[in-house]
Amino acid sequence: MSEEADNSQALFAPITAPKKPGFSMQELVTEFPDHPNDWSIPEAFLCLILSSAFADGRIAEQEQDEIRALSRRSRTLKNLDQNELAQVNRIVLKRRSDRPDWLEEACEALPKDMHLAVFAHCLDIALADGVLVSAEAEFLEKLIGLLNISEEEAKLITKVISLKNRF
Repeated sequence: MSEEADNSQALFAPITAPKKPGFSMQELVTEFPDHPNDWSIPEAFLCLILSSAFADGRIAEQEQDEIRALSRRSRTLKNLDQNELAQVNRIVLKRRSDRPDWLEEACEALPKDMHLAVFAHCLDIALADGVLVSAEAEFLEKLIGLLNISEEEAKLITKVISLKNRF
């Protein structure tokens, strides 16, 4: 039997493939940049969703319920136990009262790939009580700018979340 015939029945034949470049941790630098400030991601996330609820000067029961539900299902918050979540809440409230640039700092601390989702959560919380007042709209517009969300993205998210809360 010829060697060619033997190879035709082989299950595993050698192949020639280009050599892959070596592994480099440098590729992760852009995905996990240094934090520009002292806010952790959970602190920044909680700050923005709480601020969305507080934007009209009060926090409605439906908004509280939405925030609690989000804290149980969001990967950013659900890994925190009740004491850790309470500590993050205290830190956020203190920074909101002590720092004039708290909103900008919180937005800066979030990874860019969270911006659209965070905006959607904030809008969802603001609409949870069935009303969007001028102060909430102003907060959300400021958030759009600070999170560098395009007009098209903001319109799409607003359309979807509005429909969700309408029905």
